[in-house]
Amino acid sequence: MLEIRGHARGGQGMVTAFEILARMFSRLGDFQVQAFPAFGVERTGAPIQAFLRVAKKEILNRSNIYQPNLVVIFDESLLEQVAVADGLRPEGAVLINTERPPAAFASLAERVFTVPATRIALELGLGSKSLPIVNAAMIGAAARLFEADPVLLQQIVRENVPAKPEANAKAAQVAYNALQGDLQSRRPLLRALQASPKLTGPAWDPPTDETPIDPIEAPYWSSPLSKNKTGNWRLMTPSYQERTPPCNANCPAGTDVRAFVKLAGEGKFREAAQVIDEHNPFPAICGRVCPHFCEQNCNRNPFDDGVNIGAVERFLGDRTDLPLPAPAPIRFSERVAVIGSGPAGLTAALRLRRLGYAVTVYEALPKAGGMMRTGIPKFRLPDEVLDREIDRIVRQGVRIELNRRVTVAELENDFDLVLTAVGSHIGSALQLDNDELVLEGISFLRKFKLQGDHSGVQQGQSVAIIGGGNTAIDVARTVLRLGAIPTIFYRRTRQEMPAIAHEVEEALLEGVRIRYLIAPIALTPRGKKLVLRLQVMRPGEPDESGRRRPVPVPGAERSLLMDHVITAIGQGSDRFAFDGQSVDFRQGRIDWDASVPVFAAGDMAWGGTVTEAIGSGNEVADEIHAFLRKLPFEPEATPLQVVQPDEINFAYYLPAPRHWERARYARDLLGDFSERTKGLDEAEVVAETARCLHCGDCYSCGNCINFCPDAAIFVDEAGRLRIDYDYCKGCGICVQECPCSAMQFTLTETAS
Repeated sequence: MLEIRGHARGGQGMVTAFEILARMFSRLGDFQVQAFPAFGVERTGAPIQAFLRVAKKEILNRSNIYQPNLVVIFDESLLEQVAVADGLRPEGAVLINTERPPAAFASLAERVFTVPATRIALELGLGSKSLPIVNAAMIGAAARLFEADPVLLQQIVRENVPAKPEANAKAAQVAYNALQGDLQSRRPLLRALQASPKLTGPAWDPPTDETPIDPIEAPYWSSPLSKNKTGNWRLMTPSYQERTPPCNANCPAGTDVRAFVKLAGEGKFREAAQVIDEHNPFPAICGRVCPHFCEQNCNRNPFDDGVNIGAVERFLGDRTDLPLPAPAPIRFSERVAVIGSGPAGLTAALRLRRLGYAVTVYEALPKAGGMMRTGIPKFRLPDEVLDREIDRIVRQGVRIELNRRVTVAELENDFDLVLTAVGSHIGSALQLDNDELVLEGISFLRKFKLQGDHSGVQQGQSVAIIGGGNTAIDVARTVLRLGAIPTIFYRRTRQEMPAIAHEVEEALLEGVRIRYLIAPIALTPRGKKLVLRLQVMRPGEPDESGRRRPVPVPGAERSLLMDHVITAIGQGSDRFAFDGQSVDFRQGRIDWDASVPVFAAGDMAWGGTVTEAIGSGNEVADEIHAFLRKLPFEPEATPLQVVQPDEINFAYYLPAPRHWERARYARDLLGDFSERTKGLDEAEVVAETARCLHCGDCYSCGNCINFCPDAAIFVDEAGRLRIDYDYCKGCGICVQECPCSAMQFTLTETAS
């Protein structure tokens, strides 16, 4: 009888390797085999053992192996911690995963063989640097010791590994040829393999060196690895589950972020772009100007840096030529009017048009795009990018009428429903004397973008910008490019600024000055200039927004002489569409006295970013369709089972630097409104997607199959990992060792 003992660190890789070796021996001859581990629920890294017996008779011994013919060491570091050679028979041998030659281990045993299994695994992409999967390489080295047919070896490995069959087969073959050691000294191992007493008859004399070894010509063993169906032990049941990742949960547009990142990583750029298009018709725009809510809660943030999802989305929007579907046929008689061609209005219009409604969008300005057109500078969002994505919407059948400032009353006779999505284009005043001398930020940006009107701002002039939001930052960076000297005054701290954080950082790098905890209290003309009096503030108690309320510091005031003062302290909606009357704006249907139903969406209803407006447009389109078709409507609920960082097993991931877009830092920004950042190229995008943790989504890493002590996990015909509940005893190791929290463990005897 041949007895082999293995030593490794938990979990199940070595156990699986021994079971595959058992299959190999069963096909090498008319052998009985027995393979089993010596542990139950040890954690990763703990020393473990596995055992393998091979005989030409029924194996009745069920004990651990204490006097092995061969010791196989999967992890060289165990030599310093575990007495791996204890009980080794005098003629026994040791096989070690190491880069060192056999002579380095002369004190361990007389017969030592080595193989660089870790290097082989890493070169073939099996596992990671922190967790190389050396199973196939160690199988290949062991097979060489017993003169197994290398073709048969590769076939067995392909048939029995959970993933990457070709790479594993290659690893076994490479290790087969890379085995180091005196192969003549393995003769005792071959004798032990053939030296099995007969079941009946006189005592059998042990073979000598001259005893011929039986030829390998016998039926092979193909029964299950275990006939002991431990599934009836189970009280707790593991199962695969798909959970919501934080990137999906935090996307206001509703985009399946995890899916498009995964597809992009596989080089399936068109399919990835189609996933985005299901919810977001503006990927190239959002990739540039969105604050990237998806990244803000990425579970990779506490590990190193969140995945650069915005750069991936921008790449897909810029580089992917999606086939443009023909306009959907008009299936319904109801006609829908949309007032406003911003991201909410255009998104809702496209969704309704695809559903089969005739939709007309009315825009008061000469160009469509709403705040994307008038409020975001060209150095952040080039016109050609905006034009391209709006053109795709028009080519899908959405009609846009420009230079048409309309009211609900004008439209109610020609349409069956009106959606108002006019945004928030009306800036708030300082409420100080001489307010008429102050420029308003939104108007300043709109006039400059559409008409090239500088509003009197000239090179060398000092400009004060009041506010801390995105408009304040955009105004300051625009003023800088006009050659003026901008300073932002904000009444709270930088941590409380509502502006997008990386836009603030870029403004500072460009030379914009920001003064925190200071607020205007008076404005006085002095010739062609303005005296701006400012009050120094300190943080007080939190207000209704959760931020600390700014409190004046008594006696701490400043006065500055400025050429211009521009406000960016908040925006409201234009009520022209409602004949100037007050309206309670909210998402969805609103109360308005008209002969047709009236709905609202976008900045006038909720949100304040392009992505939030897109999400608002998606939701209102669903609500309008349900209303017109007399269907129930419930806004999509916030998912509850969102994967959190403490549910990710970071031991199975390596730190990897984030791929950042390259920013262009010009020495002289005067008149330079070209795009500030350059996106990632294809190779960088694929590399960046590899940083995704796949939160809540099984990506077939194989940990569960490697760690399962009962060989109860298999790969089904669709290539998915599945659990054989006949053998699963509910130990829970697979759930504990799942890297991305894509498994659950419930108190039940059956799978849910």
